[in-house]
Amino acid sequence: MVIGGGIGGLAAAIALRDAPVETVVLERASDLAKLELGAGITLWPNAVRVLDRLGVGQELRERGRVFDRMEQRTARGRLLSRWPLDRMATRLGAPALGVSRPVLHAALARVAAEHVQTSSECVRFEQDDAGVTAVLADGRSERGDLLVGADGLHSAIRAALLGSAPPRPSGLGMWRANVSLKESDIPATSFMLYWGRAAKFVYFHSGPELLSWEAIVARADGEQVPAGGRVPAVLERFAGWPEEVLRIVAATPEQAIAYTEVVDRLPSERWGEGRVTLLGDAAHPMTYAVGQGAAQALEDGVVLAQVLRRDGASSAALRSYEQRRMERTAHFQSMAWRLARLGLANSPVSCTARDAFTMFTSRIGLRMQQKDMSVEI
Repeated sequence: MVIGGGIGGLAAAIALRDAPVETVVLERASDLAKLELGAGITLWPNAVRVLDRLGVGQELRERGRVFDRMEQRTARGRLLSRWPLDRMATRLGAPALGVSRPVLHAALARVAAEHVQTSSECVRFEQDDAGVTAVLADGRSERGDLLVGADGLHSAIRAALLGSAPPRPSGLGMWRANVSLKESDIPATSFMLYWGRAAKFVYFHSGPELLSWEAIVARADGEQVPAGGRVPAVLERFAGWPEEVLRIVAATPEQAIAYTEVVDRLPSERWGEGRVTLLGDAAHPMTYAVGQGAAQALEDGVVLAQVLRRDGASSAALRSYEQRRMERTAHFQSMAWRLARLGLANSPVSCTARDAFTMFTSRIGLRMQQKDMSVEI
């Protein structure tokens, strides 16, 4: 039983199709199409290779946008670094690409549909030597050999296993949206990132006529979303930034913009107990900064299927899965936290130091990225 029909839960169900187990995904939403709204998502080569194995990689290449480079610039437009992502793609056998999150989720949902049971919210579980019972909100229950909590950042399964401590605030907030813009309006085949004082702006094409953007800003604990409209709030915060940044925000419908706090959790020393384990954000939530949240959930699903094919539906298989995944995901959690916190730099001195660090470590960062992406799962 997989609890949660998000990206990680659906990927696990697809990966488990040829394993000697019967899989059901228990999802609380009444319709999977309503589950993943969100904006754009960056898929690095390791994620795309997994999606190829799951049978949806080509579809996402066609419906998304393959990147040929990544650039980092200052808020005044000065180039800090440029990564040749087309060369990385050739070396690693898969590209980096941008795609709308609903498009990614819909592709996985279509393939996994036969395994999904909607309107099935798991509120608690009970396990014994013979199996696990998932107790649902409507009074029903489901019984299985194993239970995998893939129910996101605020996972009920995680809370039962590890306690209900809240996520860790980063001191950052993020505005994000998808907007219909042709590449002739904002010409780019790249992932663009601008650094400023206590702020960062990212944009990338996520479809033939779709652009995704994120505006990340430092925020005080308890600070409220600015009143007076989302578009004016973002435009005011990024006044004086490059013209294309302001043009992108101004072209975005008010209702398309969402605001969230940026949070994560510290890497956990354990993910499961007995016949229960965790997957995706329930196990290892991380900030947006390295673009690996969805990728690591996808990898989780593949590794889980591998150990179940080898060891059968046993608690030993779950411990093997955890052992294989915990070090890699903790690496990305820690890196994502450090890189996100660079966005808090506010004084001229700290911003200059951050920009210099970005410029002079660019080649090292590219080599590290290629090494991390080249790991075969």
